[in-house]
Amino acid sequence: MRMRLIILAVVVLLTAGVFLWLGPMGSSQPNILLICVDTLRHDHVGFGGSERPVSPHIDALAERGLVFPVAYSQSGWTMPSMATMLTGRYPSDTGATDFHRSMDRTLPTLASILRAAGYDTRAFVSHMLLTPTYGFNKGFRKFDYSVLQVGHPHDVSTADQLTHLAIADLDELEPPFFMWVHYFDPHFEYLPHDEWNSFGDEDIERYDQEIAYTDREVGRLLIALDQRGLLDDTIVIFTSDHGEEFGEHGGAFHYTSYEEVVRVPLAIAGPGIEPGTSDVRAQQVDFLPTVLSMVGVNDVPEGLPGVDLLNPPADERAVFIERDRPPGFRQRTIIDGDLKLIAIAPADTNLIPWASRGTFSSFDNVRTGTFMYDLSYDPEETDNIYIEGAPHTQRMLAKLSAFMEGRGADSDAVEMDDATREKLEALGYVQ
Repeated sequence: MRMRLIILAVVVLLTAGVFLWLGPMGSSQPNILLICVDTLRHDHVGFGGSERPVSPHIDALAERGLVFPVAYSQSGWTMPSMATMLTGRYPSDTGATDFHRSMDRTLPTLASILRAAGYDTRAFVSHMLLTPTYGFNKGFRKFDYSVLQVGHPHDVSTADQLTHLAIADLDELEPPFFMWVHYFDPHFEYLPHDEWNSFGDEDIERYDQEIAYTDREVGRLLIALDQRGLLDDTIVIFTSDHGEEFGEHGGAFHYTSYEEVVRVPLAIAGPGIEPGTSDVRAQQVDFLPTVLSMVGVNDVPEGLPGVDLLNPPADERAVFIERDRPPGFRQRTIIDGDLKLIAIAPADTNLIPWASRGTFSSFDNVRTGTFMYDLSYDPEETDNIYIEGAPHTQRMLAKLSAFMEGRGADSDAVEMDDATREKLEALGYVQ
């Protein structure tokens, strides 16, 4: 009997030692692959309604996953939107609201939380605003932005090189891993691709060519993941930081808070994810709590506004969108039920360093005022139903005002040198 007790004690100690060796999460945790395609409208992929064959690989991923037909960017342009996705906080609470400010480096990020939980964290990005200069490397064991050296963004596409880097890294990963891959190419300027030149040569047609080219590379990455036996154990999240305008409201690029800019595609596929379509209205503040919940990490920062999209609250939430670019305009938006209100106020550009302020080439559709739309019958936002003093207007303004009160974060200043300004000009941000 005494010998049996001794053997049992040894087994218990060895088992405990194995769990300690595996780390707090153990080796059975799913991997996470976050694929972001810059400037990708929700309605320019197949699962979002595109009639062109632009996204067969992305659509195949969505078909085996959970699709969120209505998902919103929290800002409508790259830097603040990605800061929100990685921190779970609104743009003004991250500090990353303009070229001259970085993300608040004291904030925990999805990468830093997962790394503390035993994840191998890696990132491959191709946008100049997503570099260590702006704090986006926090928590990543490896952070690769070398494709920015490939060439001028007006002359080259980088999805092929980015995919090559990510695939080469798959053999070095130590599961469980979190990998973020951010593709750039649908962003202006829209380059042609011979394989898809049948789409045409107008801006929006070359934009679709860029999407098709990027889709091929996304497919190549997913195939490489599968060939290494990693896909079945990996939760893949596919999304975008924001959309793009093509004259719907008299402008180009992404300077507004209209639906073509702030709606993004979103699909989640992998172990434990039941395929289908969700009726939850998703937001970028939801990314961090959703991912942590999916992998069983309980170290969620307090006070985050987002929810677990797989276990959402019963009541529908309002959507808040913030943007401080183009300079001179402070755009704040609320979507509550079917109503959407956009409040655009003048902003003092004297507070913005000149190098970050710049002069924009085309934003005729950004003007001060208050605009309200009923998305249930006017999804294209053509009928402004704002009436000053009306009860529904007052209710929306009160909610928006309550949201804006006391928001803001400290962050480091970023010096804008001539080379950075030149790149921003090339991307259409400044002129």
